Amino acid sequence: MSLPPATLPPEYLPLKRKLLNEHKAEFASLRKHDSRLRLIEITTFLLIWFGGAGLTLSADALQPLWLTLPLQSIGIFLCGLSFFVFFLEIHEGMHSILFKHKPLNDFLSFLFCLPLFMSFTGALILHLRHHRYLGEREDPDEYRFYAKTRLGLMFLYYGRVFIAPLIYIFLIPILGYRHATSKQRLRIILEWLIMLCVYIFLFAYIPFYILLLVWLLPTFITGFLIGLWGLAQHALTQASDPLLATRSIHANPLVSFCFINQNYHLEHHLFPEIPSYHLKKVYEMIWNELPYALSSDSYLDFLKEFIRVSFKLEDKPIGYTEIIGW
Repeated sequence: MSLPPATLPPEYLPLKRKLLNEHKAEFASLRKHDSRLRLIEITTFLLIWFGGAGLTLSADALQPLWLTLPLQSIGIFLCGLSFFVFFLEIHEGMHSILFKHKPLNDFLSFLFCLPLFMSFTGALILHLRHHRYLGEREDPDEYRFYAKTRLGLMFLYYGRVFIAPLIYIFLIPILGYRHATSKQRLRIILEWLIMLCVYIFLFAYIPFYILLLVWLLPTFITGFLIGLWGLAQHALTQASDPLLATRSIHANPLVSFCFINQNYHLEHHLFPEIPSYHLKKVYEMIWNELPYALSSDSYLDFLKEFIRVSFKLEDKPIGYTEIIGW
């Protein structure tokens, strides 16, 4: 199925205005913050982290090794999954939709950044640039401007999953500082000073082996999930068209729960002011009113298609779908 001409992309704002006008009351409701839903979400994954940490440390005392390693692997995965959700909560905080109260929104976002060695202000600056300049040269997440060949582009895409999250720890404050105002630069410096104090305290008073099992090793799981999430939403898209510049993954309910509905990424880019717990409702409301989009039925399906296309060094959108009814 052929793609619509890249020279005639639909305009982002007229499309958004059209959808808003047709569903004015519904969107007014979806913009409202629900602190109860957010607290349930956060509490659930905090408990999952505590459960994973407890399982990991308890399994360490078990014998034989064939019993210890599987239980510890499960525990480490649960901790890593929880940190991934903390990262997604930070993403909500960047859009000021973690909580309605701005100081609380920013404070909790900063706390969620601590286990990820992440500068909240630096990440905020870069992420808002990503939304403002989606697919353009100023977009820090558009890899096509970093690669000179298709082979280089594919290396960058694979690096996004396996290496980039580690590199971003150092790049985020540096790149964020470069684009920051004087006030924001001061915040970046203060954040890192506080973070360093917290890390020094933790490593001084908690045995390294415990930190390794319940914090450091799980962050490798977190990094992979962050990379997969980022790859699925923006790799092999058509940046010139707002409807094709990002991809939604219509995953099963369990996966959507673990991604706190941020697998609906096209919907997020169209309506970044709507909290993630309402994104599935946005998808159900607008999907049949879009002429076309990029989507996949699962992250596994996306990965299989991505690997197939990448081996052919094809730089073209995958998951193109014409919506029934158009």
